[in-house]
Amino acid sequence: MSTGAKTVLAFSLMVGFGACAGGGTGTGPASGNRDVISLTEIQESQTGTALDVVQQLRPRWLMRNRGERTIEGSLAIPAVILNDLPPRSLDFLREIPRDVLLEIQIISPREATFLYGTGYTAGIIKVTTKR
Repeated sequence: MSTGAKTVLAFSLMVGFGACAGGGTGTGPASGNRDVISLTEIQESQTGTALDVVQQLRPRWLMRNRGERTIEGSLAIPAVILNDLPPRSLDFLREIPRDVLLEIQIISPREATFLYGTGYTAGIIKVTTKR
């Protein structure tokens, strides 16, 4: 097999494997990152608020228990941080209109503890808006 033919074969295999890895059923994140909702996904969602976007695109982020319970035994829910302001309750997502959003990200409890301190047993939903 000639060098040119090997190159074409190698390229074809890379494209083929890339298509398999990048393809999906349309039920998962378009960006391939289940921890981030991108601006493109936000714009395509055609919803009203940040809460609507999360409910439509990453409903698992809102699961009440997220596998953890607080010391008191109550179900843990993620906190919300908007543009690095102090944390707020999950209900705050209802107040953020979709058209000001740039990105929404889920931060794991471990990373939330590292970045913001203790008490985030369900992690944090970090919202970045247009300023």
